[in-house]
Amino acid sequence: SSSSSSSSSSSSSPLSAAIWRRTVASGTVIQTVREAFREAINLREARLVEPMYLVDLQCNDQVLRRLYAVIGRRRGRIISEDLKEGTQIFVVRCYLPVEKSFGFASSLRGRTSGMASPQLVFSHWETILEDPFFVPLTEEEKEEFGEGANLRVHNLARQLVDDVRRRKGLKVEEHIVEHAEKQRTLARKK
Repeated sequence: SSSSSSSSSSSSSPLSAAIWRRTVASGTVIQTVREAFREAINLREARLVEPMYLVDLQCNDQVLRRLYAVIGRRRGRIISEDLKEGTQIFVVRCYLPVEKSFGFASSLRGRTSGMASPQLVFSHWETILEDPFFVPLTEEEKEEFGEGANLRVHNLARQLVDDVRRRKGLKVEEHIVEHAEKQRTLARKK
C-alpha cells in the first residue's frame, strides 16, 4: 500500500505542475497582479515626483541679490551660502527643478551682467505634496481653497500636469472666462 500512495503522489505532482504552467501561461497571474497594483494605487492619493538639480553658483557680493531673485523666480531653494576666504566671491548652493532650468544660465548671466556662473548636476527626485486631482468637496474645503478654475492657480502639481499636456498638444481643462458680466463685441470699421 505504501507503493501505491507514493505512485499516486508522484503522478499528481506532474499534473499539478502542468495545471500551474497553464494557469501562468494564460495570463491570470499577470492580470491578478495588475489589478492588485491598480487597487493599491487608487487607495493612495496621486503625487508627482519632480527631478531636481543641485546648482553651484559663484558670484561676487555686488550681484548676490539679483542672483537670489533669479533663483526665487524659478522655484529654487537655497541650501547654503559661503564666502571664499580671502576673496569677495560667494559660493551659493541651491536646488532647482529641472523643468525650470531651461534658459537658467542665460537668464542668470543677463541679470548679473555675466558675473555669476552656474553648474547644474542632477541631485534627486522630490515629491510634490499637492494632489494634482484635488477638488474641494466639503464646505470647509470650498471656503478654504475656493472653487473651480481659481483652485488650479494655486495647485503646483496641477499646473505641472497642465503644462505637460499643453506641450504635448493634449486637451487641458480651462475656463477662459470666469466672471463675465456682459459680452463685448468688436465692431468692424468699414
